[in-house]
Amino acid sequence: MMRRTCFVLCFVAVAAQAGTGQSSAGNIVTGEAKVEIISSYSGSTTLAKPEKVVIQDFTPVGDITTDESAAARLHRRLSLLHGSDEDSTPEVLTQQVQAGFSKTLIEELAKVNIQSERAVDGGDAPMATVLIVEGEFIAIDEGNKTKRVMIGFGRGASDIKTHVIVSSFTGGKKTPLLEFNLNSASGRKPGAVATMGAGSVAVSAAVGDVGDNKGTVQADATRMAKAVAKQIEEFMITKKWISPPSHS
Repeated sequence: MMRRTCFVLCFVAVAAQAGTGQSSAGNIVTGEAKVEIISSYSGSTTLAKPEKVVIQDFTPVGDITTDESAAARLHRRLSLLHGSDEDSTPEVLTQQVQAGFSKTLIEELAKVNIQSERAVDGGDAPMATVLIVEGEFIAIDEGNKTKRVMIGFGRGASDIKTHVIVSSFTGGKKTPLLEFNLNSASGRKPGAVATMGAGSVAVSAAVGDVGDNKGTVQADATRMAKAVAKQIEEFMITKKWISPPSHS
């Protein structure tokens, strides 16, 4: 008990010092992923309507930075005490981001009646006409949980950068349709210092429920998946593969 108390006190001290620093992930101020369109298909060839969307796992090609702040270590320690071993390796972090991205993208496409699935490793090439979503993780930065919990306002926010290509695959031929870059963006929320005071900081950090909902890689993956779903939906509408959503 004494060791845990000392750890919490150390966390509070580190967090207080963090108030004067800059977020390693930068100040991200919006609530949506930023989309930079590189190219969009404009050929004259008539494209076959796809039967579904297949999501390939992205390839990590850049730096994967895990959160080693005091609050993150405290959260992992308390999770371990409750029987949950939260591995913080770059490999596991990448897998978590990919899983969250794929899950949200499937859910978002289902809202507009677009069937989709995550590709299975080692699976056969699709026989039908499909859209393939593939890309690269240019960078994944888990951010700084201490700053998110203590300060908020975008400090310590995570950051994900990806390069995405959406292609039509039919008859063994792949035709690129959309290519764009995505950069995650987290909202500005006050942290515990502004909303609760230092007295409840330790509990908040352990549970992760203050200033830590929009500035995580999980939230980033969700925002980026929604942005990709929107790009796919709009493209499919222009090709008359699906109808525009009704606004009744």
